[in-house]
Amino acid sequence: MLRSTAFATVLHDPQALLAGPIKAAAPGLAENFSGVAVSLTEATHPDIERIMVDALGARVTRHPTGEQYIGLGRRTAVALALELGTERVLYADPDHMLHWLNAAPEELKAVLAARPEVGFLIVGRSERAFAAVPQRLQQTEGPINRAYELMTGRRADLLSAVRRMDRAAASDIVAHSQVDTLANDVAWPLLAEQMGHAVGHVEADGLLYRTIEQFAAAADSYDADPLQWIRRIEIAAEMAKAMRPYLQPSN
Repeated sequence: MLRSTAFATVLHDPQALLAGPIKAAAPGLAENFSGVAVSLTEATHPDIERIMVDALGARVTRHPTGEQYIGLGRRTAVALALELGTERVLYADPDHMLHWLNAAPEELKAVLAARPEVGFLIVGRSERAFAAVPQRLQQTEGPINRAYELMTGRRADLLSAVRRMDRAAASDIVAHSQVDTLANDVAWPLLAEQMGHAVGHVEADGLLYRTIEQFAAAADSYDADPLQWIRRIEIAAEMAKAMRPYLQPSN
């Protein structure tokens, strides 16, 4: 029997683009999770909050709008999920979760049950899944994953942003993480390990990258946009900055 797990997520959706996919995913989410906690940006359309409550029975809160608050929103969602009293919390961005449920529901179940001895489980993309993400992600995320491997001695795909945490690890993340940006992708596992939690990694084939604007598209089309490359380079720089405090003095 699976341990009880809450699903925590954040969402910025001013145009309610995910309203239909969220409704469609409600049965699958109810089958796999004992509760849902979501932190919406202040700019997210009110219909999303209504659907989250009516279709998912979710606990909902709000956080400021802006990329500089993504980590804060994620931490807020995990804190809200802990109030549900489950044994574990799985954090994933909503677009990742919706695609995962559709593409590989049995894999999701397997990940929820995998490695029960690990308090903080990084759920990364398999080699096949990573090869399918846009080039701007592959070429900027690879160095971050390599730096993490050199720091910890373990390979992991960090930037899929899917994390399964037991209550102790999740509570420490909420209480002690100070990274309010997207760089929580790297900061959370490093902080969890620093605080004595067992950190592990599993791979998933069903994790797919799409922006919300292209959620149902057959393929991502932003690799031809120089601004999107610049944004990913900026994100990589944020990740590196968040990793530096965890380097050993000799580094």
